[in-house]
Amino acid sequence: MAGNALTTQEVARLLSVSEATIKRWADSGDIQSEKTVGGHRRFGLADVARFQRERGVAPTQQGPARAAGKTKSQERISPALLFKHLSEGDEKETAAALISAYLHGQSLASLFDRVVTPAMHRVGELWYRGELTIADEHLATQTAIASVHKLRGVIHVSPPTETRALVCGIEGDLHELSIHLLHSLLEADGWDVINLGPNTPFFALGEALTKHRPELLCISAKLIPDPDRLVRDYVEVRKAATKLHSAIALGGDGFADPVLRERFPSEFCAESFEQLLGFARSLIAKKRRD
Repeated sequence: MAGNALTTQEVARLLSVSEATIKRWADSGDIQSEKTVGGHRRFGLADVARFQRERGVAPTQQGPARAAGKTKSQERISPALLFKHLSEGDEKETAAALISAYLHGQSLASLFDRVVTPAMHRVGELWYRGELTIADEHLATQTAIASVHKLRGVIHVSPPTETRALVCGIEGDLHELSIHLLHSLLEADGWDVINLGPNTPFFALGEALTKHRPELLCISAKLIPDPDRLVRDYVEVRKAATKLHSAIALGGDGFADPVLRERFPSEFCAESFEQLLGFARSLIAKKRRD
């Protein structure tokens, strides 16, 4: 459990209770723990997340906390170290590193922008140069996705904002990690998130808009195959979103080209998760004013 564990203090701060309460729960077997050689309790991330779900214990309303005597910089994971864990397919160490950084104060947007994204870009670069196989790339991606799901288990979720977001990947693009990151980011900020996954046909997206009536539609694209056809199909999505007053936000490397971006008109085109979060919050503020 060593690389995938929390201290009693970290669990207490996460669940907004005293350390004595955590020790009592551990002694009674309500929450699983192990002891180090020195007699200190360590709690598995999965066990803490399971306890939260089963007991309905909410994380602290102050958000993630830093352990005593440790600074943010000491707890932040570098893209290079995350790349190492990802390329080795080490789900336990990847999840532990992300969760530890989050619990000690690094925001989700910062983790996704400054750690996960550059680490995965490195994976892509090495695959392109032939230094990693396609199997290596798939392993790293699936390790990242699984680790993000574990991270979601300990994320402090803000109060509901009464807003809904629809997130998906563009048709023909099978990359899905960014969609999971976006889902986690908005969900933590109080949005009701509906995740349609990667490779979502635009005709299905139009139907989903009408059914779910979201305030925000996020479309992610790592690449855009057959852009001419997709631009034509996008017209109907844009019409449906306009009719329902749903804002469209685009993101990902596929929309990096300004010329291509102009062919997919939207309310916002994000270059980072932090930018997207800022735009989403502006929609919440506007709804409250209205």
